[in-house]
Amino acid sequence: QIANHVYGDGVAFYLFQAFTALLLFLAANTSFAAFPRLAAILADDSFIPRQFAFRGDRLAFSTGIILLGTVAALVVIAGGGSTHALIPLYAVGVFIDFTISQSGMVKHWLTTKSSGWRYRLVINSVGAVLTGVIAIVVTSVKFEAGAWLVVVLIPILVGTMLFIRRQYDGQAAELA
Repeated sequence: QIANHVYGDGVAFYLFQAFTALLLFLAANTSFAAFPRLAAILADDSFIPRQFAFRGDRLAFSTGIILLGTVAALVVIAGGGSTHALIPLYAVGVFIDFTISQSGMVKHWLTTKSSGWRYRLVINSVGAVLTGVIAIVVTSVKFEAGAWLVVVLIPILVGTMLFIRRQYDGQAAELA
């Protein structure tokens, strides 16, 4: 609606729509490319079931792809396909991920202290603080709009992964 108001119904409007669709496609492609790989790494480290590390016939991590597709479909169905219901979940998740990533890079620079580490440390520290503040603001503003679900799910997922790891460690100890 905004694009129609700004550009009218000419060529610019359709270009805007095409670029928006391309951006959404790339975002979805990134999830389907990265999550199965992350799940395989977590499976190799025994934090999720080892089946996620198996490659399918096309040398892709099929279990992760199937799980991601299923969960994505369920979230869209549960949200009624409403962007107003789904965007808070996405925004909170993205900024929490960015904060964790930037914080991890801060730890990396403090640990390795490779060439130019101070400059990089400052950049990643500023990034961690800014994305952390944004994550807190977005979570508090959108809490009732569905952001509470992310706040509840993250500790549950971490607890579940730690439980799975303990189970695998227990099995390894029994086998030894």
